[in-house]
Amino acid sequence: MSAIEDRNECVRNILDSLYEKAVNANVVIDESSYKNSLEKLFSTTAWGFREILLVVIIGMRLDPDFKASTGLYSCNPRAIYEGPIKEFLIEKEIPHRKSGPLNVAKATVGLDMTWAAQRRPSDVATEVVKLVNYMETDGSDKETRINNVGISLFRRLITYSNNIEALSITIEPTSDPKFLFHLCYELITKAPDAGNTPQKIAAFLLKNYHIFLHTGVIVTGEDDRASVTSTTSKKPGDINEETPEGVISKVYEVTVKHFDLARIRDSYDCVSIYNDAKNENIHEIIVICRKEDCPSEMKPSGLHSYLGSYAYQDILYYFWDIYEWMSNMLQRMTNEGRMGFYLNLNSYIDDINTSENVKKLWKKLHEN
Repeated sequence: MSAIEDRNECVRNILDSLYEKAVNANVVIDESSYKNSLEKLFSTTAWGFREILLVVIIGMRLDPDFKASTGLYSCNPRAIYEGPIKEFLIEKEIPHRKSGPLNVAKATVGLDMTWAAQRRPSDVATEVVKLVNYMETDGSDKETRINNVGISLFRRLITYSNNIEALSITIEPTSDPKFLFHLCYELITKAPDAGNTPQKIAAFLLKNYHIFLHTGVIVTGEDDRASVTSTTSKKPGDINEETPEGVISKVYEVTVKHFDLARIRDSYDCVSIYNDAKNENIHEIIVICRKEDCPSEMKPSGLHSYLGSYAYQDILYYFWDIYEWMSNMLQRMTNEGRMGFYLNLNSYIDDINTSENVKKLWKKLHEN
């Protein structure tokens, strides 16, 4: 067995031990010294803070000399999180992000007050630092403190998972475009989830449009979160229409935030990098957004659905009203395509990692 396999097995044993104690009602621990700090981590939608705490706990259990306050990366946080920890969370159906802890700990040496001040929300990051300091304090009860925080963390993760599961609903597939548009409109306006909601809706609409019209077009981007940059995904846009051979024919950006010149420059850079790397010739981007998201420099079209265009160097951006575009897509789809879209959207919202706010609104929309 390799050193990495040995380490991963140790991580798994630690996780199993903490989890078993967390679900055991007979295991009683005193949380008074850290309860408020731990509760704070569950008051935010930034999941990475609770995940980085779990990484720290595992790191301290693996190596008694590990100190996250001064040398976080000495425990190889990416390797242990994206390997055995994430596998464990998936197995136990505990909500998590792909690289949550690494995102909140990016470009830092240690989890200290300097790090906390640079994170948002900083008050939550401050509580992480307090918990790290609590566990790192020397004393004969140090191991007990580390284990207790780990058990308490898992108990809250399990409770949160159970609460999320209770929000799941069973739908009856429908092809009514008016009803489906109402669902999409409400989700985008009331639970955009940092842009994830409109991006998923647009991707599912395009995907099912092509599948049930048998066009042969492949839609990519439905599995990405809005926080994933085009550079990271190595694709030129949020959503792309491709040939079966992988040649991109159409590129879409989907947003409910202002698509200003800075955003256009970022998009242009990503497309240019992609064109150079793949020897492609992409020079048009379709931006699906609200009217208020269009850049002030845009050349108006004088139409309702197609709002206007903006040329940046050798790329032309076409802006489409997101609500008109959705309604148009639903009208053009087959009945089977609409039902497929509805099922895809429900499956996404039903996923354990989808925002609680989105789940609550979805459930409410189906109770009326």
